[in-house]
Amino acid sequence: MTLPTISLVTTCYNAEAYIEATLRSVLQQDYPALDYVLLDGGSRDGTLDIVRRHASGLSHFSSEPDEGQYHAIQKGMSLASGEVCAWLNADDIYLPWTLSVVGEVFAQFPEVDWIIGAPAYLNRQGQCTRVAGVQAPGYPRSDIASGWYRESLSGFLQQESMFWRRSLWERVGGLDLSLKYAADFDLWRRFAEHAELVSVATPLAAFRQRPGEQRSSAGRHHYDDEVDRVTAALPRASAAWRMLNRRGEAMRHLARMLRWKPAPVIAYSNQAQSWVKLDAVRPTARTTLADVLLERRLRSAGQQQPGTGLA
Repeated sequence: MTLPTISLVTTCYNAEAYIEATLRSVLQQDYPALDYVLLDGGSRDGTLDIVRRHASGLSHFSSEPDEGQYHAIQKGMSLASGEVCAWLNADDIYLPWTLSVVGEVFAQFPEVDWIIGAPAYLNRQGQCTRVAGVQAPGYPRSDIASGWYRESLSGFLQQESMFWRRSLWERVGGLDLSLKYAADFDLWRRFAEHAELVSVATPLAAFRQRPGEQRSSAGRHHYDDEVDRVTAALPRASAAWRMLNRRGEAMRHLARMLRWKPAPVIAYSNQAQSWVKLDAVRPTARTTLADVLLERRLRSAGQQQPGTGLA
């Protein structure tokens, strides 16, 4: 099997607390066809010293002021040359098997243009705190294209575990740089106009949760405003679904659990000793009822015990 070249882009600015872990998570996999581009926005802390220690593993590295994260990602993609692409934020990580799985999947299934792994999460210390409870949930193409993968409906799509063929990126023209907070949301919507998102039944990356510090939380109202703008002319979800979602988090998760849709999934077969692609009816929820109930208990415990670090 000839593995495809995987092009990764990481952009960073003053990321010394986490960039070492991010770089190691990529470079220690020794993937044989890696094209890794890192663009720094002119960091003034110790980020550049850390990156220079790993420069031999990078295809391109530069440090200069930029026009923001999405501009830097777009520039990084223009410098990349691989058949398969992704970007990894400077505080997230790949898992030890990520690139080998991604390479095999794209080599084995030429009809697949776009994949996502199971969501996983880190805390500030780099400990894995949660992995999604549902194996290979479904991601209906029409739901993504309609803009329904947002918190108030189907939940967020995890950018860090996305990989796609360069041809798909070129087909949609990359990111819409008029968007400052929700350009990834818009990119997934436009990807779905051309390709199915295929769920892979293993975690491929971990998102580091730093509430209040990240653009995804600190700029939340800006994100929501841009999502509203992007979806203004798109089909609305059913009135019943929207009504359930307005009745709180528990009902929102229940609504997702009750929605089962046909969707392609890739899972590992022990019998075949290889990855297998199936068309199956799958739940659109990524968490089980037990996960939701545990999370509610943890939130209650965290409120009662300030400083415990529970979220």
